[in-house]
Amino acid sequence: MGTATFKSFAMAFCAFFAAQGAFAADWFAKDNLQPGHDPSMIRLEDGYALMSTNNHLQLWTSEDAYTWKDNGRTLKSVPGWLTTYAPGMEDVWAPDIYKFDDGYHVYYCGSEFGKRNSAIGYTVSKSMLPGTDGYGWTDKGHVFHTKEGVDKYNAIDADVIKTSKGEYWMAFGSFGLGIQLIKLDGKTGFQANDDKTVYNIARRTSTASGGAEEGPSLIEHNGQFFLFTAWDKCCQQGANIEQTTYKTAYGRADNVTGPYKDRAGYNMATGGGTIVLERYGRYVGPGGGEAFQDLNRVRFVHHYYDNAGDKYNHIHIRDVVFTDDNWAEMGQPFFGRYLSAEAEHGVLTRAVSGDLAVTRGTKASGSEYLGYINTKGSQIHLPMNIMQAGEYIMRYRYANGGTGTATHSVTVNGKAQNVKLPATGAWGEFPETSVAMIPATLKRGGNFIDVSPVPDGENFAELDRIDFLRVIRDTIPGNGFDNGIRVRLNEKDELAIKDGGYALFENVITDSIASNNVSIQVKNASGKLSLRAGSKSGTVISECDLSKAVSSANGWSVVKCSEMKSQKGVQDFYLTASGVSGEVAVGNIMFKAEPAPASSSSEAKVESSSSGTEGFNAPVLPEAARYTVNHQGNDVLVRLNMVGKHQVVLMNTMGQLVAVRFVDADETGAEVRFENLPKGRFVVRVK
Repeated sequence: MGTATFKSFAMAFCAFFAAQGAFAADWFAKDNLQPGHDPSMIRLEDGYALMSTNNHLQLWTSEDAYTWKDNGRTLKSVPGWLTTYAPGMEDVWAPDIYKFDDGYHVYYCGSEFGKRNSAIGYTVSKSMLPGTDGYGWTDKGHVFHTKEGVDKYNAIDADVIKTSKGEYWMAFGSFGLGIQLIKLDGKTGFQANDDKTVYNIARRTSTASGGAEEGPSLIEHNGQFFLFTAWDKCCQQGANIEQTTYKTAYGRADNVTGPYKDRAGYNMATGGGTIVLERYGRYVGPGGGEAFQDLNRVRFVHHYYDNAGDKYNHIHIRDVVFTDDNWAEMGQPFFGRYLSAEAEHGVLTRAVSGDLAVTRGTKASGSEYLGYINTKGSQIHLPMNIMQAGEYIMRYRYANGGTGTATHSVTVNGKAQNVKLPATGAWGEFPETSVAMIPATLKRGGNFIDVSPVPDGENFAELDRIDFLRVIRDTIPGNGFDNGIRVRLNEKDELAIKDGGYALFENVITDSIASNNVSIQVKNASGKLSLRAGSKSGTVISECDLSKAVSSANGWSVVKCSEMKSQKGVQDFYLTASGVSGEVAVGNIMFKAEPAPASSSSEAKVESSSSGTEGFNAPVLPEAARYTVNHQGNDVLVRLNMVGKHQVVLMNTMGQLVAVRFVDADETGAEVRFENLPKGRFVVRVK
């Protein structure tokens, strides 16, 4: 990974960090234990809305998806029309929130338990936030129903999707013939008249399962459709919690109507499905979930039962992490931090029974950690979404109560390194000094970290948590933000921010920043942008008056901001907007005296192949050129034909930094490799 220069920097930073103990964010995670069954979430401009089963469509809202506000029930009573189809029902189930042109639709269902007397309807409001203009629910009534003794599937658990073609579809179903799909009219919200087909897209066929498949959820990603469903027995909690076997499985299709096939190629309509989430540790029955599009990532909200706590239902929100070939894996439950991984929530592969023991401990983050990382073949797999490509330090929190140094193999996107873990003096304790620092190069999007033991006599180590720290020298790309409010990625993949909004950039290593001089690339410049440390209302460390922006290249203007106040250690940066008219597009946040010059025609351009399947097509420069660029799979290889110390920069076509390498070339030149890059167009510059 990386270059010798980056490794040297990493070692120097690790020594400094160990001496300072400077980590601004609260590393000790806590689960918020939000209650709910069969949850549905939607992204709003100022945060999120959440509903769940058996509470008359109770509405919860949150700015950060961690702290929730109860806004009361949106239904005063069960709609009378619903009891016509399900006379024995008691409450509405499984809401699904979806944004249509005329407002927010909430599809819900009613059913007689254990029977197919069921129906789906919806209610609509122009706003999801109580107290705002347009808030107020109007019930629209019946959409679809089934009848006991007539239908072989069940009209419950609705889930709506709008495809990239602009079509609306609704999946639903439970047991029997499993999951069905019908087309909706995008204007009325009811079943479309131009296609009345009921498509069967998933079904459990084994006798042992009893046909137990329900709770569908659809999402489109990179031109393909993903169907998540819940398998097996749900909802046994309290004293009956051990009877719950709920889990989550999925498949993928090229068309919304299917066929949906799992990773092994089996059709979900004939029993296929790849399991992505099932019982682990104290987390029983993770299912009944819904995938939804957040600002810059796909997330999955679901319920589970806490077997070590109250044994009742709570909600987790996870990232869906996509592989390079566009398959889905489940990331961490969200505990308020985006650039953190709790080891106990990884995908655990045990070589022997008892290995990788999820262990309770009050001195561990989340009050849990992994012990007995002992046997060759055991592995901890951690899928992570990273929004900014580049160099990172993985802050690896461990405990080694032995007398000798332990070793773990840590693999990042297929590239492994052995990490030495000296004795810390105690087992099950993870103080601020009990960390190792591991340099890594991460890509934008899905990253996959695998940890396994390297047995060395009796020397072992436990693992609590990994934090991912950004190595920032002179640039933070605006579109590398982790979350925020009143922000979005526009059609050019740029950060766009409105008045009163903020964008969060977690875990910035401020000690590596090259200069306190700050400038920002902007479009549609008005108002002010402020860079703050620690929180959205934290100390302003640099302020940018957008009226002073100067026109630059490629449609950007550059504003010189106030000199940044000196920062130390690791900080969360917040970019806040005030006095903005409309929205401002933000390119790079730059820490240097002058903005980087515009790209010139002499730069080597590295582009993805037209088919998008072979990584990169790079022109080979003439022999006499200062450097040449070539590709090998998803890597870019830069060959320097000159002597001296050089900086090799890889940027995207917006001029945003992707990665930097430093090299000292001798008479024979030198080579620099950029590894595991996403598909796209890139620019190489050598300084």
